[in-house]
Amino acid sequence: MPNNTPIRALLIEPVPVASVYFDVRATADVPIRWRALAGRLAEDGAPTQIIDALERRVLDAVPGPGVLAAFAHGTTVRFAVDLPDLSMPDTARYGALPYLRPLLAWEQDHPARVLAVLDRTGADLSVYAAGSTSPVDTTVTGPDDEIERNAPGGWAQGRYQHRAEDSWEHNAVAVAEVLARLVKRFDARVLLLAGDVRALQYLDEHLPRWIHTGVTVRRVTGGRSEDGSAERRTGQLAVQTRQIVAEQNAGLLAEFAAHVGTGGSAVQGAGDTVAALAAGRVRVLLLPATPSPDTRAWFGPAPTAVDLRPDQLRQAGIPAYEAALEDVAIRAAVLTDAEIRIIENGPPPIAALCRFTP
Repeated sequence: MPNNTPIRALLIEPVPVASVYFDVRATADVPIRWRALAGRLAEDGAPTQIIDALERRVLDAVPGPGVLAAFAHGTTVRFAVDLPDLSMPDTARYGALPYLRPLLAWEQDHPARVLAVLDRTGADLSVYAAGSTSPVDTTVTGPDDEIERNAPGGWAQGRYQHRAEDSWEHNAVAVAEVLARLVKRFDARVLLLAGDVRALQYLDEHLPRWIHTGVTVRRVTGGRSEDGSAERRTGQLAVQTRQIVAEQNAGLLAEFAAHVGTGGSAVQGAGDTVAALAAGRVRVLLLPATPSPDTRAWFGPAPTAVDLRPDQLRQAGIPAYEAALEDVAIRAAVLTDAEIRIIENGPPPIAALCRFTP
């Protein structure tokens, strides 16, 4: 999530940004709804050129699959993305920083993930980029085609069986190589496997160790044949992904509870969290499910130029820009390659797990 290049590009330069989230599924009342958002942007001080550019982008997206998130500064829309099936009120803001919480929450619930369905000849791979609900599909066909273990009896029976087993393993090796490349390329942290039991056993043996240690691997049902299991797997993929994200959040909360107040490896509250961000110490920024927009903070051009008051920044000759504390913290976290997690029933308004103690 933090390494998302378009999001980083929005945050590098401290320039005012217009942020719009617009439900593009309904078409009947689009003009009325857009005029309401355009009015809000104008009240916030957005230039006419930005409002017009966003209007064109929004209207071009109707009808669409869900909510369109669009961000503009200068005179153009810099980044826009569909968030399929998301339900949220139409929202528009113009300020020193983009409003990224809904987009980050969507990406958190839709991490990069890979589904691999194997048989003894190869595999069908479906790769979902972070934030995507549409996969990129790839088929891997192994190098060996002698897959049947059936053969005449007698002295040659063992040789036929051994040759077939070798073929299955060679094909699984080919799948493992392609799968590892895709997991690394998309930085996937979720891998779901289905298909032939023996093929899956061979795949497990030949997957790189870093996948076993750094990626959550789960099994789902069904195979490559046209047996009606593909539709069920789509549902299983969604359920398993939600469960994995919830488990990851629970693990981060447990780590936070174990280390908060024990020397700085976990911090909570606005003051300590902003201080950790200013030192570049934050590994995971923890945000609650409900933001506190009334709490303000200041930031400068550098990723770690953050403070709860503008005085120290200005005394150091650093331009100071005001925004909501959460938006300032998100900017610092993204630009220092920290992970961001929005957690239900989490810690106080803002908290963090740190890379090192002060």
